[in-house]
Amino acid sequence: MNKMAVAEMTGSTLSLAQTENSACPMWANINADGFSAYQHQVSVQQSNLSGTKYALIIGINYYELEYSQTSNINGAHAFKSLLMRKYGYAERNIVLLSDDQENVRNHPTHHNIASHVRRMMREVQPNDAVFFYYCGFGRLPSQLREKRSEVLSGIRRLRSDYILPSDFEQAGAIDTEYLHRHLVRQLPPSARLTALFNCIVHETGLGVPYKYAHSNGVPVLTNAIAGSNLFEANMKLQAPNASYNDMSQRLESSLIQQQQQQAAGALARIQKSSGDIIVFGWARDYANPEYKKSLSQTPSNQLGNYWAAAMENAMRTHGASSFGDVLAYLHAHTRDLTMLPFIACGRKVSMDEKFII
Repeated sequence: MNKMAVAEMTGSTLSLAQTENSACPMWANINADGFSAYQHQVSVQQSNLSGTKYALIIGINYYELEYSQTSNINGAHAFKSLLMRKYGYAERNIVLLSDDQENVRNHPTHHNIASHVRRMMREVQPNDAVFFYYCGFGRLPSQLREKRSEVLSGIRRLRSDYILPSDFEQAGAIDTEYLHRHLVRQLPPSARLTALFNCIVHETGLGVPYKYAHSNGVPVLTNAIAGSNLFEANMKLQAPNASYNDMSQRLESSLIQQQQQQAAGALARIQKSSGDIIVFGWARDYANPEYKKSLSQTPSNQLGNYWAAAMENAMRTHGASSFGDVLAYLHAHTRDLTMLPFIACGRKVSMDEKFII
C-alpha cells in the first residue's frame, strides 16, 4: 500500500499522523467531544470467509419511467460475472434481480427485494460471506419530488437513506433501517457482509459507525454520523463565496447539536451484530468549488456509471491488495467528478488489511 496517512477522531481534536500535508480545513476545527461513545471498539469477530458465499445483486433501469436509466443492469451483470470468476461465488448462490427479466419473480420490486434479503440471511452461517449490490435511485428523482401521492409524500419525509425498488411509486422505498435490521442484525458472528451502494448515499447505507474517506488527499477515519452531518451540511453550503472557514464553523455547530444524541443510538444499533460489515458507497462533494460545473457536465444520475466502473476495476485489479489501495483507486478515478467514495465499517479497519469478499 502507498504511504497514506489516517486521520482519526481522538479525544476532542482531529489528529493527522504521518503526513507531510497536515492541513485539513474541513475537519480541523471540529470538536469531537460528543463522539466519546465511539471510542469504544465494537466487539466484532472477523471472518476468514471459509464458508459459503452468497450474493444478492440488484440492478434497476426503471423501464416503466420516462426518465429510465440505461446501464444499471449492465453493471449488475458485470459484478455477478466478477464474483464468479475472481472471488469463487457459485452461480447457484447468486440472486440477480433486474427489471429486464421475463420472470416477474426476478424483478427488483419492493416485495422481491425484501423477500430475497430475508431468505438469504436465513441461510448464512459463521464464516460465510454475503455480497449485497444495489444500483438504482438513492434519492427520489427530481421529476417526482413535487408529484402528489401518499407514497411519494411518505418517501419525501424519510429521514434516513433509502433505495427505490422498481415499483416504488406504488410500494414505496426500502429505507436503511429495514436493511440494517435484516442484513446487519441478522449477520452471525464471524460472517462477512460486503455491501456496495451505487447511488448517492449521504450516510453509509447501513448505519455502521466507522467511515473511511479521502479529505485533501488524506484517508480520514471518522464515523458515519459525522460523515452524514458533513454531507447534509455541505448541501446547504452552496453559496458561491462560502469559504472553508465558514464551512468548518457551520459544520461544527451542526455536529455539536446532533452528535450527543446520535452517537449513542448508532453505537447501540451496531452492537446488536457481531458480524463483520464492510460498505462501499459514494456521495456528492457539494463543498467542492467545481461541484456546480461538474453537475452541469455530468448529472448525478450518470455518476454511478463511473463509480461502478472504478469499483469493478478496483475489485478486478486490486482484489489481492488492501482496503487502502482500493479506496485510493476509487478516489483517483472519481475525484474529477466531485464524488466522495467511502468505505464504512462495523469495526475499525486497518487500511493495510487485505481486501477480500
